[in-house]
This record gives sequence, structure tokens and C-alpha cells, in this order.
Amino acid sequence: MKIIKPAKLCPGDTIGIVASSLPVLPSFRENYERGKKVLSDLGFKIKEGKTIDMIRWWAAGTPQEVADDINSMFADKSIKAIMAQTGGYSASSVLEYLDYELISNNIKPYIGMSDVTNFHMAFLTKCNMVGFHMDDVTFGLGHAWGEDEEYLAEFNKNIFTRFLMQVEAPKVINPLTEWEEWRKGSASGHLMGGNLHLFANLLGTEYFPSQESFNGAILFWEEVGQPLHNIARFLTHLKYSGILENVSGMLIGKITYIKPAREKEVVEPEVKEMILDILKDYKFPIMANLDFGHFTVNIPMPIGVKVSFDTSKKELKFLEGAVI
Repeated sequence: MKIIKPAKLCPGDTIGIVASSLPVLPSFRENYERGKKVLSDLGFKIKEGKTIDMIRWWAAGTPQEVADDINSMFADKSIKAIMAQTGGYSASSVLEYLDYELISNNIKPYIGMSDVTNFHMAFLTKCNMVGFHMDDVTFGLGHAWGEDEEYLAEFNKNIFTRFLMQVEAPKVINPLTEWEEWRKGSASGHLMGGNLHLFANLLGTEYFPSQESFNGAILFWEEVGQPLHNIARFLTHLKYSGILENVSGMLIGKITYIKPAREKEVVEPEVKEMILDILKDYKFPIMANLDFGHFTVNIPMPIGVKVSFDTSKKELKFLEGAVI
């Protein structure tokens, strides 16, 4: 699959921050400022977008206003990367207002996860641009790590540097938690995915990659706040779309805060049982509980970049760098 990698970041570069979905709510402010300090401590300058001080419903502004902020960040030659302050609920409404020709002519890292999945898919589809599915400013870099978790804050800083400031392949990334072998095997291919329900919701739109883009891909996904039957729906939607016929492997991150069914009499399966039942007709290997998703440190999953994994070794290896 054709991808375009952005230039690597260097100390002293300016990173633009946008509220591309949820606004910087008062309850977010402390985390947001902490995340900004992490970027400053890493040697970066910061330029905040207009959306940082805006709020409208569950977004920072109208879809047009948010798109204008993102477009201006791409147009600004002094800005070398763009980070979402956090995810949210409104990114899909912004896609139609983005200037993809402008973005194609000003490729740079766009960083974030969760609702930012919408932007990663659109930028890949329209601009062939690698998307950096990784921690955002507020709830990633700005997380208030406890005294016994300070090593996670350091990991976050190191992994940011490793993926965004070095052209060399990051190679093997060691697990922070216990990764699980759900279907034995090994596979290699380019990363495709993001938050499951947002990824699935874009299917059938002009902002979703072609079927051919998934040939030999490693499909990765995570989920939060969904009932188990919805996760089953999303996976079944991918099955019916034909995407799962083309992938060579699956990496599942954290599945957190599963809502119970409304009907108390329903006996729900275990998450693993349900997922493997839906995927029973496929032979690709599956590794689960990886360190990406919500309420966790996010190992970067740059979309379009080649990786390999081995379920027996519980090993994920990045075969190429994400920047040039």
C-alpha cells in the first residue's frame, strides 16, 4: 500500500495542538497543562490552535471551525506536527470540511487516538498519509501517573521520541502488561485500524480506505464504553464488508468499561469467547490485551507502517520507521 511518511521531529520544532473533538473542559485543564509541559520538557515549542479556547456542545466549535483550525495547522510551515488535545465524539462531522489537497502538500504527523481514528482514516484515504495512533496531550502525556507508576510516564516520553524523532525502525516493543495469545501464529504486514466502533462507522464512506488497502494488513483495534453486543455488531460489520478476508493478522488492545446488557436475564459470554466465535471462519493469528487503547499507555500504532508479531513469543516488532 502506498503511504507517505512525514519528516521526523527535531528538538526545537513546534507542535500544534488542536481540540479536534472534545473541548478543553475545566475538568481537563490540569491534565492538559501537564501534557503541554511534557512536550516542552522534551524540547518542543507549542502553538495552540483557536479551538483550544472554544466550546460548542460536545465539540470545541462547529465542524467548519474545527476544520479551519486543523487546515491552518497544516498550512503553517513553522508547525512540524499536530496533536489532538484528546478524543471525543464529533470528529466524523469535521471530515467534509478539511482541505485534503492542502494537507497532501503539507504532510506532517497527526497524533491522537480514539475519536481521532476518523482523521487517521480520512488522511490515509485522501492523502496516503501515515496516521499516528498514539497518546494525545490531555489523557496521554498529561495523565497523572502515581508514584508507583512513574516508569510509565518515562515510557511515554521515550516511545514518543522513538517513533517521531528517529527514522530507524523501532523494532521490538516490550509488553508493559500481560499480552495474550488468542490464536496461535505469526504474521507481518502494514498496520490498519483504530478504535473499533469509529473505524467500523466509516465503512462505506469516501473517508474509508479501499478493500485493496487491507490486503495483507495487520488489523488492530481497541474499544471502550460499549456493551458486548455492540462489539459483536462492529466485528460482524467488518466481516460482512469483506475486510477480514484480506488481513493477515489481528492485534487487539485494551477493551475497557464494557457496559452490561439492559436485559438482566441475558447471560453474556466472556469477551474472548465472543470474539473468537465471530472470527472462527478465519485462520489469521490473534494477539490480545496489547498496550494501546483507553486508560493505558499507548504503544504507537502508526497506520500504514509494517510490523510483525509472534503470538508464542508475545512479541510485536516494527519493521520500519514511521518518519523520514
